[in-house]
Amino acid sequence: MTHALPGAPTRRLAAIAFFALALVALLAPTVSEAAKKKKDPDITVMSRNIYLGADLGPAIEAGSLPEAVDAAGEIFNQVVRTNFPARAKLLAKEIKRAKPDLLGLQEVALWRVQTPSDYTATPATEVRYDFLKTLRQELRDRGMPYRLVVKQNEFDEELPADTDGSDATGTFFGADLDGRLTMRDVILKRAGTKVKTGETDKAQFENRYEAEVGGIPIPVERGWVSVEAKVEATERTKKRRFRFINTHFEAFGDPEIREAQARELFEQGGPLRGTGKQLILLGDINSGNQQDRVGAPFSNPEDPLAYEALTEDFGLDRVGKRQTCCYPSSDLSSEEIGSYRFDHTVDHVMVLPTIRQLGGYVTGDDPTVTTPQGLVSSDHGGVVSKLRLSKGR
Repeated sequence: MTHALPGAPTRRLAAIAFFALALVALLAPTVSEAAKKKKDPDITVMSRNIYLGADLGPAIEAGSLPEAVDAAGEIFNQVVRTNFPARAKLLAKEIKRAKPDLLGLQEVALWRVQTPSDYTATPATEVRYDFLKTLRQELRDRGMPYRLVVKQNEFDEELPADTDGSDATGTFFGADLDGRLTMRDVILKRAGTKVKTGETDKAQFENRYEAEVGGIPIPVERGWVSVEAKVEATERTKKRRFRFINTHFEAFGDPEIREAQARELFEQGGPLRGTGKQLILLGDINSGNQQDRVGAPFSNPEDPLAYEALTEDFGLDRVGKRQTCCYPSSDLSSEEIGSYRFDHTVDHVMVLPTIRQLGGYVTGDDPTVTTPQGLVSSDHGGVVSKLRLSKGR
């Protein structure tokens, strides 16, 4: 009979356990190796100027109060003709196709009226068109709900408006109603996105254009909105934090106003300062360089000023697709637009150089895509960019 030595089973079990652990160690990557194989996460962002609904030029050019009342009537009638409820359906289709995680909107107008006109003695409060509410409802109807992250009120002014062209009706100078326009910049987040949003911030620019309407000076408020965001780590991707900023620079006046607004973004206290996170800036900056144009320059040669302040002086990379602007019909009529196509760029996506663009395109650049009344979605195109985040500076 063979007798087992004392402790033999224990030694055998220990040996088996040792070889098993060694095998696991050989076959499985180390924690550090697994971490190295994780990729930086990708997100999709979109900038969309949805057009306030009218050309404000007639009011700015009005030399007297009666002319301003007539101009306000022209503007309000044009808002009715450009029919945002119908255009919102086209915009919602664009957004649903792009499926951006974060969406920056400009010219998100709120139009309110008061009848009869009292020449702004009391503020107009009756909502005629709420672009934000209408667009979000269209997105929900398409199964693509977007949540409001942050909203900033900008220009907010009211004028008496002669909408029927007759001085014999209405109040003084034929004003049939008071029309009030509130401009807003907005950031929306897609429901169900992997992007988590946190603290928000917003401000108006100190540098601004001042219009004279009927001899009355009216400052034009513009500004920016921002949000702190992150993508949490998964088995395949790394955790990344970033700041997302949406802005709209001045469209009228001296180009140096736009440049000064650009510099406010990266001077002390601006949203481009004071962070080690990655930065994504998008919006309508009403500026570009010569590479952004395929036809004759849209306006004067000084238009690159704001663009160059952001790219050359602060160091952002412009990554969005080019040629986003602008249809030559303030009525948004496809028939009037004809064969014209966008020939310059004012809508941009800009990032720190460590963020890469993986792909992108311009939306709303086909004027044959219209509402039943023959209207295009906006006078601008939208910019969609798929970006790969990185650790940061």
